[in-house]
Amino acid sequence: MPLSNDEIYDRVDYLRTVNNEAVIDRARIRDIMNGGEAAVRALLGKSIDVEYHELPAPNLFLTALERLAQKLGRTPDLKIDIVNEKDSERAKRKSEKLERIVMAYDKTQKLTKQLPQVGRWLPGYGFVVWVIGHKKDRDGNPYPHAELRDPFTCFPGYFGNDQQPDELAIITRVPHKILAQQYPNAKKYIYEQDKDAHTDAYSVLVSSNDYKGSWANSTGHGKVLVEYMNEDGTYVYLPENKKIIDFIPNPLRSGPCFVVAKRYAFDQLQSQFQHITGLMSNMAKINILGTIAMEDAVFTETNIVGEIESGKYRKGRFAVNYLAPGSSVNKPVNNLPYQLFQQVDRLERHLRLGAAYPVSDDGQSPNAFVTGRGLEELGQSASLHVREYQTVLADAIEELDAKRLEYDESMFAGKRKPIAGYHKGTAYKETYQPSADIKEFYTTRRVYGVMAGFDEPQKIITGLQLKQQGIIDTQTLQENMDGLDNITKIQQRIHSEKAETVLFESLMAQAAQGEPKATMAAIEIRKNPSQMSEILDKFFTPEEPEMSPEEMALAGQTEQMAGLPGAEPDIQSVLAGLAGGIPPEGPLPPQGPMPPGGPLG
Repeated sequence: MPLSNDEIYDRVDYLRTVNNEAVIDRARIRDIMNGGEAAVRALLGKSIDVEYHELPAPNLFLTALERLAQKLGRTPDLKIDIVNEKDSERAKRKSEKLERIVMAYDKTQKLTKQLPQVGRWLPGYGFVVWVIGHKKDRDGNPYPHAELRDPFTCFPGYFGNDQQPDELAIITRVPHKILAQQYPNAKKYIYEQDKDAHTDAYSVLVSSNDYKGSWANSTGHGKVLVEYMNEDGTYVYLPENKKIIDFIPNPLRSGPCFVVAKRYAFDQLQSQFQHITGLMSNMAKINILGTIAMEDAVFTETNIVGEIESGKYRKGRFAVNYLAPGSSVNKPVNNLPYQLFQQVDRLERHLRLGAAYPVSDDGQSPNAFVTGRGLEELGQSASLHVREYQTVLADAIEELDAKRLEYDESMFAGKRKPIAGYHKGTAYKETYQPSADIKEFYTTRRVYGVMAGFDEPQKIITGLQLKQQGIIDTQTLQENMDGLDNITKIQQRIHSEKAETVLFESLMAQAAQGEPKATMAAIEIRKNPSQMSEILDKFFTPEEPEMSPEEMALAGQTEQMAGLPGAEPDIQSVLAGLAGGIPPEGPLPPQGPMPPGGPLG
């Protein structure tokens, strides 16, 4: 049964209340990551009057998040197993076509560009949200589309034991013009202003993001819009007018049309950086104090005991001051800046431990003397940290694949649609029909490569070692290397290059032995090195053997006989052709016994 306006407001207000504590953490993290005056207030409080560009402290939150996101932003490989372990060509073709369909989904929604953003939001906010819908291509063909939403504006419900909520509220500001284009029937409500801007229905739902920019709307201006999603569908609600302007039924039987990826935490939905905000604040304060102390140490005061006979005390280069006998001059020595620097270094170590941000991510050596094995051990904890996030992302994208396939089959079962792209290094262009090609098979596997968490030099070294020991093959090593897209084409070039090298070496060996044709071919290659492949093909192509006069006569007789309609050469004609004679016209007369020497004796 559809919900009413008051019921929608109650559910959204409840979701906002249960997420209130997490929203405070989200706001603090977002301010620090975005920088500016809000970052100074989040770190030092409102009482400190320091501009952000004058803050002498590095934003280790931001750099740690970016280094981690660069490891998480890779798209996992798609695997669809053969149904029921049937090793038939039909089953293989079905699984391969399903792979191409899902890869077309990824291309349509630009999943490769979404995951780098997910790599920043998942550790920063603690969760990310995809909303399932559909979009049309330029020819009007609809495809499932998973839209990435800003977690700052999302308020998930009860997660439960399976860690997937069954309801979600998204509170955003949308420009009036855009909103009127999307919902033309509700235009009178969109442009209508609330008579009392401080009513409960308006102020409670908007106070968290009032006039603040977001990922989708940087200006923060527009109409407050609430999207409430549950298993029944999606309600589009205007809290300022207390009006539901649209309802989209849910076509999925597996649950609501959204997927939430949540990082592992102890008991609460938390950011990875929530527990080290105080360390960051303390580091900024000590950096400010260290800068002030350093300036005071440079311009420290001068204490003079006695009288100056030269008049005014001079400073600077080549300055000479004459003092009365018995006078003394001293400058107080303050060792505080060095103690502050030691404390800053200690805080940085604590920050890096809390944020799982090793110095090796910045290209720094952790020790003065480092061995390869030592670096590997130091990077092991970072690799496990990345692998845990990859587990969360792989599980979420598998759930995303299942919902997209179910959505496509439920909404567009009988519609035939074109898809195009690359699959296993080969371009494809074909059509598919969801009801015939999907057939309620929604299971996929998303697999990160065996070296997904490694950097490129480590991938090369480890991959070559695994290949040498026979653990992986060359193609698996190539699949785990970034930048190798068309592996099939690369393998073809490798085989062609190996064959060309063997042929060239054979040609050079024959030329060294004085073979005239090989020598001429080598000279031709020297003159035209760009045509080496064509010259090698011509040199190693076997020539047709020359025919003897008897074979040429036989071939001529065969062609003459073949030219006559319905005529076929008999055995006598063939024997006569071999003897060099001309076969008679018509049947041969009966012959006596064969002489001892045979017919040709």
